[in-house]
Amino acid sequence: MSSQPLSSPGRGSSARPELSTEILAFVSHAIDFASVELRKLNLEIWNNPETKFQEEKACALITKWLESQGWTVSTGVYGISTAFEARFSVAEGERTVCYNAEYDALPEIGHACGHNLIATSTLASAVGVSAAMTKFNLRGTLVVIGTPAEETGGGKYIMANNGAWKDCDIVIMTHPMPDFSSAQMTTKASWKFRAKFHGRGSHAGAAPWDGANACDAIVMAYNGLALLRQHIKKTESIQSIILEAGKAPNIIPDYSEGSFSLRAEDSSSVEKLRERVIPIFHSAAAATGCTMELFWDALYEDVVNNIALANRYTEYMLSGLEEDPKDFLDPSAQPKSAIGGSSDFGNCSYIKPGIQTLFKINATNMPHTPEFQHAAGTDYAHTEALRAGKANAMVGIDVLLHEEFYRAVQMEWEESMKARGRI
Repeated sequence: MSSQPLSSPGRGSSARPELSTEILAFVSHAIDFASVELRKLNLEIWNNPETKFQEEKACALITKWLESQGWTVSTGVYGISTAFEARFSVAEGERTVCYNAEYDALPEIGHACGHNLIATSTLASAVGVSAAMTKFNLRGTLVVIGTPAEETGGGKYIMANNGAWKDCDIVIMTHPMPDFSSAQMTTKASWKFRAKFHGRGSHAGAAPWDGANACDAIVMAYNGLALLRQHIKKTESIQSIILEAGKAPNIIPDYSEGSFSLRAEDSSSVEKLRERVIPIFHSAAAATGCTMELFWDALYEDVVNNIALANRYTEYMLSGLEEDPKDFLDPSAQPKSAIGGSSDFGNCSYIKPGIQTLFKINATNMPHTPEFQHAAGTDYAHTEALRAGKANAMVGIDVLLHEEFYRAVQMEWEESMKARGRI
């Protein structure tokens, strides 16, 4: 094969070029050749789970491997010590393709969301695209961004607020699922917060009139949210737990605290729900004579799926990588339990066009369960992570090679942002 830059081997410059079996075969071989090394990395992360913002071993493992492959790596980027950014290029070009890696685990049950597989699949894509860039002198920049703390920490929210993804043209990642695959992940927007009420302690029997009951305040807020639930949309939800509300019944509690979570169909909807919730807490404080503080965590925006990217991924999975069509679902056919969650990848999709694809790992239960944690460590799951990595690699290569395809991707994203009032 020629070492000159490729324009469109075996396909035209249209927004929907034919599949390049030549490049797909080359990328697949490069990823298969790296499979043994990637499996070692996969198991090392799986066997050493680290929770949000503590992913030091995983970060070091991945970055040292990328450096050994000739990548330029920076760690502690975009406001998080365990985040990284790795870059690869062989020829200057206009477009930059980014793949996200996740590697944080859940408390107590380890990699029960399969983030070891997300890292593995991302590295597979990095191997495939970088090999193609080197072999065919493809113009452009390839980026891998390591994103800690997806599980409740909102790592991508923090990183986005510190400038991540702004110089990228597309952002791609993937996620394991129990028994189906898809080119799109449908999520809800989510916003978690804590409430703290400060009252005034006193003797509950001798002088209750001297007290301001913080327990009453948080119970009022809890019940207020329960009443609000009957007046919100079916696509919205509110979850609440009381963490602390006193130590003894004969003491008027001077402090209480709760944790709460809001979910809605999209970011605009969750903001409107937030505006309805806040007055409940102010009212509870006023009614009980307490003061109140609200602490809002990271906003997990809904994933804005790019159909142009998703369709291309589907073509490669079904036509070139032998994915079983019966396991490959349209988002409308996905189980309801699979689309009730949230992902901070949504924050990326509001910055640049992107997709978060899904691949099956034959788990007998949903993510965040011991059964899923077990499946995430199997050879089968590793093989499927590589398959998804190959398709994602080809989507990225198409963006580098085909101006018209990229323009279609960008135009669709701009229309999505206009519809959401972002541009």
